[in-house]
Amino acid sequence: MGIIAMPLKSELFFFAAVGIIFSIVTFQKNVLWGSEKGLWLDILQKSPSKARPHTNLGMAYDLDGNIAKAEDEYNKAIQLEPDYLAAYAPLAVMYGKRGDVDRAIEMFLWLIPRLPNRDPKAHTGLGVAYMIKGLLKDAEREFQEALKIDPNYEIAHYNLAEIYGQMGLKDEALKHYKIFIENAPPAQKELVIKIKTNYGL
Repeated sequence: MGIIAMPLKSELFFFAAVGIIFSIVTFQKNVLWGSEKGLWLDILQKSPSKARPHTNLGMAYDLDGNIAKAEDEYNKAIQLEPDYLAAYAPLAVMYGKRGDVDRAIEMFLWLIPRLPNRDPKAHTGLGVAYMIKGLLKDAEREFQEALKIDPNYEIAHYNLAEIYGQMGLKDEALKHYKIFIENAPPAQKELVIKIKTNYGL
């Protein structure tokens, strides 16, 4: 059976997945504050000049689908504390979500060498941006870098499978789809079912 195209809006899925992974909103406190936005708005009233609450409020807006407000909060965080690196990755994802992929690439390239620890999510975000631009070899390199850091990182495996499928490398694609299926969290159940159905896995 050959590799066949799956009916997915790739860039939306990829950037949504990466955005969720970068999110560090504290969901456990929802019962006290009612919502992520309520939590971080409350904290901002007490610490308006801190980058972290602006970043996390941005993530809460992002999860609600309010991209404009999310981007505004990330930019406020960076203006307040330019060295607060946690705000840059979700902002890069924001750029990708609204179609400014070149700017997303630029920000990831700036961010990755400055991170104190190697991060598979940042390499995956950059790989996603390259993939959307059609730069498959560059994307492949970044996903492989992500897997050097975390060999079981399922989103990198999924994207590698997609790339190898486009390149006609059936065996490599199926190998990475299988690893994705083995490591996919419950939230990706629907995608797992689609892959199994399309490829007979």
